[in-house]
Amino acid sequence: MEIQIIKDRSALEKYFRQDLPLHLYSLGDLDDFYWPRIICYGIQTELGLKNITPLYRGDNLPVLLAFGELDQDYLRQLQSLLPNRIYAHLSPGLIKHFSDYYQVSEHGDHYKMALVNSDPILRASTDNTFQLVETDLPEVNELYKESYADNAFDPRMLESGQYIGIRHLGQLVSIAGIHTYSATYRVAALGNITTHPKNRGQGYGRAVTARLCQLLEGKVDFIGLHVKCDNQPALSLYRSLGFRISSVYSEFSLQKGLK
Repeated sequence: MEIQIIKDRSALEKYFRQDLPLHLYSLGDLDDFYWPRIICYGIQTELGLKNITPLYRGDNLPVLLAFGELDQDYLRQLQSLLPNRIYAHLSPGLIKHFSDYYQVSEHGDHYKMALVNSDPILRASTDNTFQLVETDLPEVNELYKESYADNAFDPRMLESGQYIGIRHLGQLVSIAGIHTYSATYRVAALGNITTHPKNRGQGYGRAVTARLCQLLEGKVDFIGLHVKCDNQPALSLYRSLGFRISSVYSEFSLQKGLK
């Protein structure tokens, strides 16, 4: 069957909700805020959608999300439609279908985690945390520059109102935000969470993450996040706040024409 660009958001929502922990980001990206930047490739069958692989075109490299059991022939055809350079999130084993066409740079294995117990978040101390707004952007950028240079922060995200910060001696030292948020689809994916290296180990990351989850809980039904498998401090923090691992995937930079 020929690959199509799927534009029916209701059909896409039904597909993504079949495994919400796996497709959390993709479901959130159906929101009006993100939808203009999304291309959803896939196949329409009489039984419904198949092999859906969203491509997000933001300000940086386009990001391909390819999760679950996808047909080999489909992935081979898909690559002729993709840009020459992409960043890819792939389920285990799928990279072998791209390595004949792309030069591959690996960026490690990651866990998908889901919030399954809100009690620790409700008990967490969130003193001195505050909601960041667009006028805080210079401070936000400076913190990311010093503590998380390779983050995926998009300044537009501050418009969502779902970013929490904390200051120490008048300086922004910790931040927690979202990669994807949708009140329409009632989902949120946390992201861009960091604390200045000089202020780590003092509970700031816990405070801003807990406050963000408290803010989101009345607006969404599902909260998740991604974290590198070898980031033990972050894993310990998220587990202590009630998150649990749901699956593993890997991230890659892919570039055509260099093999």
